[in-house]
Order: sequence, then structure tokens, then C-alpha cells
Amino acid sequence: MENGYPRFSDVEFERRYEETREMMDNIGVDVLLFFAFGGNNRNNMANIYYLTGYRDFNHAYLIFPKNSDPTLFVGLYNHLHNAQNQAVINDVRHGGYGNPVNMADQLDKIDAGNQSIGILGVNPRFGINLPYDHTVYLEERFPEAKWKNASTEFRNLRLVKSEEELEWLQEGCRLTDLSMKAVQEYARPGITETELSARMGIEYKIEGGEQLVHFVTATPMDNPHTPLPWQNPTNRKLEVGDVLLTEISAAFHGYAGQILRPFTIGSEPTAPYSTLFDASVEVYDAVANVMKDGAGIGEIMDATDILPDKGYQIYDSLAHGFGVDLLQPSVGIRGSNYAKPPEDFVYKENMTMVIQPNPMDEDGHGLQTGDFGVVTKEGFKSMHEFPREFFRCG
Repeated sequence: MENGYPRFSDVEFERRYEETREMMDNIGVDVLLFFAFGGNNRNNMANIYYLTGYRDFNHAYLIFPKNSDPTLFVGLYNHLHNAQNQAVINDVRHGGYGNPVNMADQLDKIDAGNQSIGILGVNPRFGINLPYDHTVYLEERFPEAKWKNASTEFRNLRLVKSEEELEWLQEGCRLTDLSMKAVQEYARPGITETELSARMGIEYKIEGGEQLVHFVTATPMDNPHTPLPWQNPTNRKLEVGDVLLTEISAAFHGYAGQILRPFTIGSEPTAPYSTLFDASVEVYDAVANVMKDGAGIGEIMDATDILPDKGYQIYDSLAHGFGVDLLQPSVGIRGSNYAKPPEDFVYKENMTMVIQPNPMDEDGHGLQTGDFGVVTKEGFKSMHEFPREFFRCG
């Protein structure tokens, strides 16, 4: 703990810097130019956070030279004091409003104008990079520079988690589990989704947790209007015969768990939902058993065949990488509309993933259940303690 904030060790940051500069050598760039904006609980700041220990609520730039010290530029002047206090690097400045002039001046100062510059945005999966106007300005100011998109290569550095990161992620899982205990206490007929959502959030926020993903939705089991939880709760009151669908990620300073559980309200699960839950547990276990160090995507896809073989579809990914932000790979099932994962991806020990089966039948019944966890030599290991059961509330 330093200046009131937890901080990774100097050894951890030295490892990150060394691997980053090795990556720069491998792809032939002299400087990295990062841009990010806050996003959902600042998870879009994951790249900059990884190298500086600071996440901004608005936007920021980071210049990371191969042979000199980095410089962080925060977008809003009133954020500067906090950034200077929290960041692990010494050179933290105000970036200016609405243009990249200050960042360009620093590139000039380190003679980067005729070098190879790697640019990195939010997440290569979504193709979000530097703002258009900023890109035009930089290209016009530095016509001799060679620009390269380095987002994928840097993202890949963050896939395997260090022991220090795993400790923070374990705490994120503990905080996330608190929300499930709140569901058991407060989910009753008559409470609104919004009130229940708030009570779930209080449980981890009073212990220092941050809200990352917080989806809470109830729907009648006999006439469902959704097969999975929505991003925004409604003012609808829970009723007897509802199924409550949840997807929660509480974070410890950005490092979050993720848990997905269904609950029934005032009654037992109906036959369709009971069958769906059993299928979700079966495919979860099958995927977890093969998701081990050295496994390829083909092995995971074979394990997911349980769902289409039973006649079920999915509405969300069945498994995805996770760790501060959404990471590779996202896996669906054969025959779904979900994007195909890279066929050459290989799971490695200490990658962190979410397995989240979300089977849906032809009549619109659906649910999700799942956990965040870590890839080991023996298989996927959940980092949550809350039971993987279909609880009745009320």
C-alpha cells in the first residue's frame, strides 16, 4: 500500500517493462503511443494501467519509448493531482483539451518523428484505436514516422497473469461472491430489480470493491422475455415464479472476478429451467476439464458440443478470456452466430478465463451459470467459492 493505494511490486513492473521492450524489438518499433478512455469502470484503461498503475475516468495518452522513461498524459487537468499520486512513473502531465499537441511535442523531444511508432488503442478485438482527428494530426506532423498497430501484440503480453496479479484477482472474486450472498438475503417477491441490484453492489462496495459488470434481470419462467441478464435493471418488481439471472464482476482496483448464477423466486425451477441448468453444469465441467495448459481451441469446441447435441443454442459466448478487460479468446458453439475464435490459440498456465454456459431452448427459456478462474496444468480452476447451484429465494 502506497499513498493509500495498493501497488504491485517494483519487480512486477520491471518484468512488465522488460517484456514490453522485448515485444518492441520483435515487432520493430522504437516508441509505443497508447490512447485509452475510461469505459466501463475504466476497464478500457487496461493497457495504460498495466504500465503505469493509473486508470483515468476520462481519457489519457502514454508514450513508452524503448530506450528512455515513459510519460503519462491525463486528459483532464483536475485529474492530474490524483494521477501524479497514484502512477508508478515519475513523468505525469496534463495532456491538454481536444488535441494531441502536448503528446506530439513529447514525441518531438525524444526524436521519435522519423522512427517507428507503435500505436495502441482500447482493445484489438473491437478495432478501437486513436481518435480520427488525432491520427490525422499526428500523421501530418510526423510524415517521416512509420506507424504500426501494436494493440494485438501488447494485449497478448497480458494474457498470462503473474502471481501478484492472481492475488488481486482472487480478492476480486471474493468481493464478487458477496453479491451472490446479497441475492439470497434480499431477492424476494416485491423488491424491484433496481433495489436488488443496489443491495448487491453495496455488499462489495463497502469493502472497497468496484463495480465492473453488474447485470441483474428477472423474468417469468412460464413466459420469459429474455434468456440472459440485461445490462440495465428495470423497476419491475420480482414475482413468484420468476427466474433471476445475474452476471456480476466486482473488482479489486480493476482486477475482477466474474460469477453468473440463476435463482428462482418463491418457487422451484420449472422443468425447462431445471433441464437447462443441468445442461449448463454438464458443459461447464466438460470445458473445464479440457481447458488446461497446452490445450487448443479444437478441444474446447469438442467439449461444447454437449449443448447443440441437446438442441440448445447460446446467446452469449460460452467462454472468454478475462482479466481487467475482455481478453482472447471468446468461444461459442458450433452452429451459433458467435464469432469464431482464432484456430491457433493455445491455452497456457495462469491465463484467466470465464466459463459461462448460457443454453437457450427454442421457446425462449434460457439461463447462464459460470465462474471466473485460472488455467492450470490439470484444467480450469474456479477462483470463486459461491456454490454452483440453482438456489430458490423467498
